[in-house]
Amino acid sequence: MTFRETSALPGRTDWQLAQEVLHHARFSDAEQRIAEQFTQEEVCRADAYLTAARHDTDHLTAIETRLKAVPEGWRQRDGDAGLIEDADGRPIAILGTSGDARLMLGEFIAAVPADTAWLAQQLRRAWAQMDRLRDRIDGAGSLMDRDYVASAVGYVPWSRETTGE
Repeated sequence: MTFRETSALPGRTDWQLAQEVLHHARFSDAEQRIAEQFTQEEVCRADAYLTAARHDTDHLTAIETRLKAVPEGWRQRDGDAGLIEDADGRPIAILGTSGDARLMLGEFIAAVPADTAWLAQQLRRAWAQMDRLRDRIDGAGSLMDRDYVASAVGYVPWSRETTGE
């Protein structure tokens, strides 16, 4: 396919490009229309934007699976800020310093499992809320200016039909 050499409307955001490409993709002569309207770089930007909007649930599930394999109760050993241990007192990480000095890296490492679990839970919740919002945008009809609301959250109306969500 031969694309335009220069942009027909330079300066469009990735969201605007994705909207336009998706609009042209609905026609029977979609490839020709898209090639006439956009440069190859613009099509790649639009595709990347639409792909990034998909929830990577497989990756999040893999993170959660690895997290379940982590021993419970990580902590810094009392009196030794450089030693991270599990709930049974077995060393997990040695950070190269000892004593009573506060060690931010040790506190960070000790908090990683709980923080990761919290982040995963928050992300799943945010994805569910985003899906409900996208459903309402797609189903709003003439009750609201969909493009105005969709632009606020960077959603391309009806794009989930084409991305497998």
